[in-house]
Amino acid sequence: MGTVLLLALTCASRITISEVMANPRGITGPHNPEDRNEFVELYNLSDSTVDLLHWTIDDGDALDTLQAWTDSSILNSGSLRLGTTQLDPQCYALVLDPEYTDTAALGGYEQPYRAASGTLILTVKNTTIGDGLTTNDPVVLCSVDGDTSTFGTPSDTADSIPCDVGDGISWERIDLAAPDSVGNWIACLDTAGCTPGAANSSTSYLDLALTGIALTDSTTTKPGEPLVACVRVSNTGYTPADDWSVSLFLDRNGNAQPDGGESDTALSGPPLSPGQDTTLQASLVCPAVTSDLCARLLGPDADTTNNFLRLTVTPNGAQRLFDLSLSSFSPDGDGFEDSLAIVYRLPEAKGTLNVMVFDLGGRKVATLFSGRPPGERGTVCWTGLSSSGGRAATGIYAVCVEYRTSGTTRAERLPVVLLRK
Repeated sequence: MGTVLLLALTCASRITISEVMANPRGITGPHNPEDRNEFVELYNLSDSTVDLLHWTIDDGDALDTLQAWTDSSILNSGSLRLGTTQLDPQCYALVLDPEYTDTAALGGYEQPYRAASGTLILTVKNTTIGDGLTTNDPVVLCSVDGDTSTFGTPSDTADSIPCDVGDGISWERIDLAAPDSVGNWIACLDTAGCTPGAANSSTSYLDLALTGIALTDSTTTKPGEPLVACVRVSNTGYTPADDWSVSLFLDRNGNAQPDGGESDTALSGPPLSPGQDTTLQASLVCPAVTSDLCARLLGPDADTTNNFLRLTVTPNGAQRLFDLSLSSFSPDGDGFEDSLAIVYRLPEAKGTLNVMVFDLGGRKVATLFSGRPPGERGTVCWTGLSSSGGRAATGIYAVCVEYRTSGTTRAERLPVVLLRK
């Protein structure tokens, strides 16, 4: 594989490896699904037809030669291109295991893929693709002229790909024209687990996420005073996001919905490219009672679990030693409200600061901070763990901030609800 590997590093390819299924659904062994349902998908980036006759495919264990697929028993054979190795411009080829149509198939999952109309079907002269693809096998495609494409960065065996991304899930190249790199491959996002002979799932995966909510000055939270809120939105998907907005409202009744009189403000968002983020601002009026400042993303989105954030606003907060970022939180590891931020404001950065959590029986559950504060303002977080490292149970707790200086002690408590599934 040494010569092939060198060529893979130096030659750009008109034909690119666009998807690899190394771990099909089902069990392994002769005639079983994992033995016959592996595939490698190719795409022709050029503007001309390319003949793949005599091209080779190598998994590092065995070198195979591509050849035309001639078995008409393959499902949907009338819509597929069989009996040729000619790959048309901007079209897909699917390299299937020779035993894909095995009449002695065991373990179910017989011919599970439905390639799009016009897909060129190829196979190899051996009985398997390479030596049988494993989840850590890189793949190198090479023409007789040294035109190459790779999957799994074979030149860097120390990186994180390829690896097992799950039973029945393929690796997909995000940008078909971009180099083989860790950041240019994803586990297929389609519910089917793969997209053989069709556009990769990343080409249509739109995911906007609310990644932050804050007040520009949390000390001016007195009833009736102006309140400026900031919301950060990130495009964590793979396609541009154009038509979206954020609903920003003060939720007084706790139903996480903008009802009448709850200052619902619609913020229109600018177009965001993949990986890009933006911050939106809105001017509100501080409520007379403690309320949740809520932000909800509106618009098409593949993943709505990251479309809502909230922040508890406490009127007259400037007169308190501290505020809680939330009235309730759920440290269950789902990435949403997994920790409680305790924001303190001290007269001066002297003396001793203690931040503790108590249960309703008055028993101390956790000491989050004890010592000289690093500054007059700061934040301490509680992740729902006790001082012993155990998980605190669902229930109501009291967060206590105690500040001792010059022979005086000031202590305040606020309740918080811890929720677990």
